[in-house]
Amino acid sequence: MPKEVCDRLNIVPGDYVKVYVENGKVIVEKILSLNELASILNPGYQVKNLAEELDRERKSSERG
Repeated sequence: MPKEVCDRLNIVPGDYVKVYVENGKVIVEKILSLNELASILNPGYQVKNLAEELDRERKSSERG
């Protein structure tokens, strides 16, 4: 994708995008990452390493 387009859409390497055709035009939309979405829906909540954290909590509750 051209750098100018990425700059205007604030897209950087590693970002996810949705690309589709609408009315004969190609549409590119940046998709929020899980961390970005979590920070909007629940400020301060981290989803990084969430699976590991949930697994630790599950194992802890099974023990006691």
